[in-house]
Amino acid sequence: MNIAAGVVRGLEYMHDKGVLYRCVKSSNILLGDGYRPKLSQYGLAEHDQLSAVAAITRGTWGTMAPETVMTGKLFPGSSVYGFGVVLLEMITGRRATDPPHDVEDRHLVTWARTMLKDRSQFRRMADPALQG
Repeated sequence: MNIAAGVVRGLEYMHDKGVLYRCVKSSNILLGDGYRPKLSQYGLAEHDQLSAVAAITRGTWGTMAPETVMTGKLFPGSSVYGFGVVLLEMITGRRATDPPHDVEDRHLVTWARTMLKDRSQFRRMADPALQG
């Protein structure tokens, strides 16, 4: 959870500076000494007022917020959605889009929503390799 907390601090710092980070995904989180996370791919960041909407031309399917996919616009909450997907990846051990699974289970968020309809399924969602 320290890695997740570090990512949140990084996103909060960027939001406070008016930077909209386009591509929150696990492969853009680099780990330094002591597993301290660093966000990479700043070429995919927009410096803009957080109240404004920035145009988006690139992103990664599976981690982009639905409103970004539908409108082609980046919103301050877009990176929060992407972080939620990364957190799901950490908990489940699955990727945001996972081709080896059945078509209806390939998109992690869709799969998780289905699982969360029945609270008893939550433990089944967690990666068995998690300890604690």
